[in-house]
Amino acid sequence: MTRDRQFQARWRAWNALPFRDRAIFASVRIDGLDYDEAASRHGCTANDVEQVIVRVLIALTDADDAPP
Repeated sequence: MTRDRQFQARWRAWNALPFRDRAIFASVRIDGLDYDEAASRHGCTANDVEQVIVRVLIALTDADDAPP
């Protein structure tokens, strides 16, 4: 898969995610919050944050494997 197609596939996968998942993921991976801080910001538990991170990473990784 070319880099452009890979980016497009990941972009589509990212946009298909629920807004809450994207917000939580961004809080951890972009804003640099730890799971407890992200949980407090988003009104959930640290375990919920962990599950969201895993779900998003799987979705983005699976996008690489999807046919064009």
